[in-house]
Amino acid sequence: MTSRRNLQEVPMGDDNRPTPTRTVTSLAVSAACGLVFGFAIEKGKGMFVLAVMSMLPFTRRQYLGAKSVFVRGLREKGFLTTLSGGALLGSGMAIAGSVQGTDLSPILAFFSFLQCPGVILAQLGSGTQNSMYTLLGALFGTLLYGILEPVVTDLTKPAQTIRFQFLYNVYGSPFFVMALPSAAVLSLVVFTLELAYPWEEEINITDSVYQSSSWITSPAWPPFVSGIAVGSLQIPVVLVIGDTLGASSSFCTITSQFFLHKSSKRLSPYLLKFQSGIDNWWQVAFVLSSIFGAFLSSILSGTYGSVAGVSIVQSFVGGALILGHGLSGIGLLNLLSISTMAAMFVGGVLTAMILQWIS
Repeated sequence: MTSRRNLQEVPMGDDNRPTPTRTVTSLAVSAACGLVFGFAIEKGKGMFVLAVMSMLPFTRRQYLGAKSVFVRGLREKGFLTTLSGGALLGSGMAIAGSVQGTDLSPILAFFSFLQCPGVILAQLGSGTQNSMYTLLGALFGTLLYGILEPVVTDLTKPAQTIRFQFLYNVYGSPFFVMALPSAAVLSLVVFTLELAYPWEEEINITDSVYQSSSWITSPAWPPFVSGIAVGSLQIPVVLVIGDTLGASSSFCTITSQFFLHKSSKRLSPYLLKFQSGIDNWWQVAFVLSSIFGAFLSSILSGTYGSVAGVSIVQSFVGGALILGHGLSGIGLLNLLSISTMAAMFVGGVLTAMILQWIS
């Protein structure tokens, strides 16, 4: 993958070496973004932004640099990796969010986890029962993968590097030429689904609580409002931190601290690269701040601890996080991310159908 068109990689020169000022700025920005993210996700029960940044001269370099960082972690991955990983992820999400004893269809049962709330950070912050076990399950899965990574990589590594990393590479067009129409189509799909299944009908709250005088104290926002708020966070993350929005690497950073002792480092060479550096720790700051943002949102709306959650076993087994592929990867039109999300959907729906059949 030496083609400039395929990667459009921006060299990381001396100017990008971490300095005390850059470190403090990155942590401050990641904490602020995390606060907004957690607040918006809790209220929620963007491709468009990245497309605009790729066109503007004064943000294009930062966009290309952030895209390069995203692609770097996918160079040894193939479709077998993303399809199997996405399917496992979807199954875990369905297990952690299955709605037993209801008349919901398998598809709605799967997506009810995404909406109530669908991210570990919002679950923790909003006081969802057994959400701590979901977090522990995710950390355990990260630890297990870190130890087994050499074996998994050997089994799933593609015979040859993927020729095209991005959808627009296939057609030989600039990113924004495909990104803007794709964003428009997805927006149309979202609003069509919203007309068919109004979000107000999915929120189990009384009219008196719903009719809050302030959006800050309202227990829920329209999904598109939360989506716009979350997607817009790509701007400060790309411009200041030089990365794309994501949080899954924070799990690697946290679990890598178990291998600080010299005798244990050989157990997981993969996790060692996540142990230090602002490029790793900014996501930890983002995650912690997101939890506080969700907590603040639920406290202000009076809904803290109102989500029942699922059993401890289901919570632990189903721990998962999709932010990197789902928001940044799809936003960049990355083919591996698109395949991951497709496999996640199929795996989640099939698992939800099985769980519903068993119950």
